[in-house]
Amino acid sequence: MLTGRNRLHYRLVIPILLGAAVAFLLSGCLWGVVRDAGTGDPIGGATVSYTDAKGHTGSTTTGANGLYSFDQASGPFPAAGTADLEISAPGYETLTTTLSIAYDDNPNATLANLSSFWEVRSFGLQPTAAEPAQIAFTSDRDGNYEVYVMNPDGGGQKRLTTNPADDGYPAWSPDGSRIAFESNRDGNYEVYVMDADGGGQTRLTNDTAGDMSPDWSPDGSRIAFESDRDGDYEIFVMNADGTGQTRLTNNPVWDGAPDWSPDGSKIAFYSGNVDFEVYVMNADGSGQTNLTNSGGNDFSPAWSPDGSKIAFCSTRDGNYEVYVMNANGSGQTNLTNDPAGDMSLAWSPDGSKIAFESTRDGDWEIYVMDADGSDQTRLTSNGALDRFPDW
Repeated sequence: MLTGRNRLHYRLVIPILLGAAVAFLLSGCLWGVVRDAGTGDPIGGATVSYTDAKGHTGSTTTGANGLYSFDQASGPFPAAGTADLEISAPGYETLTTTLSIAYDDNPNATLANLSSFWEVRSFGLQPTAAEPAQIAFTSDRDGNYEVYVMNPDGGGQKRLTTNPADDGYPAWSPDGSRIAFESNRDGNYEVYVMDADGGGQTRLTNDTAGDMSPDWSPDGSRIAFESDRDGDYEIFVMNADGTGQTRLTNNPVWDGAPDWSPDGSKIAFYSGNVDFEVYVMNADGSGQTNLTNSGGNDFSPAWSPDGSKIAFCSTRDGNYEVYVMNANGSGQTNLTNDPAGDMSLAWSPDGSKIAFESTRDGDWEIYVMDADGSDQTRLTSNGALDRFPDW
């Protein structure tokens, strides 16, 4: 039997417990998916944070499926009303938004099942805009050849190496974090690598012969280069740390300026003594095939980023010009058509432009043009020599 005190306790406690249970169930949950706004792919590891109408805060991280949730079962959840949310993820623009949360987004919710109330809010994040890829080049404006970088419009020119020897022929790693280059700082030309800001300069080859003209494989794991360590210049390949140096060509002529195809399956290069021609071979050195046969010198091949074309330099029209051809050697076309010398080219990462060097203004300067040869524009203007661009 309930005494007076027990009845009073019952009357006070039970409604409190029921009220708490109803409030607990009525809270439901806030959940959704964070996706890439462009591709629709879920973004794992995104952070979703809120500040609700009562000043409470909470934060959670999306799983591999991009799903996040705030609910009474797992911890704090925003109170009904207005809430400020922030959604962020590495490589994406941070999104901030204000929501009106009522916990009524489930059309099947009923008062008989208060826990079925929830709020569904999914978000799309925009990828962070990539910094424009810089152009690395060689210049002797400070007294000897050094490696420089500049913005695609020619601005922000900055020296990366400072050495009394010659540093040149820079080549960007695929991820833009490092630059391979050649230097004779140790008595003869060797292949070096450095960070994109010029730090961490490290020698990769160590041979009494000349090791030059480095080019990265598309996955960044290997570097092709030319070397005369076996009596004449041949194409070699090594791991990105300098180990595993292996010869790919074995010809009694000069094989040089290797350039990997974008899919990593082939390497273009030039070969010859008096008459240089552009060749292509499989990445293991097999299947060497002549693509040009012009009678002039054809050299310095460079694959377009989509692998459909190869740009190269040629003297077939009486002076150095930049040409382009299909990857099988067909459709060879002069792009520059200038009485001065135009050579040493590099494609922009999106394939829309080609950087090259030219003497049309009196000395070697870096220019850029559209991939069809139009809109040729000078980027450097220096009384010294600016050469060998790489984008």
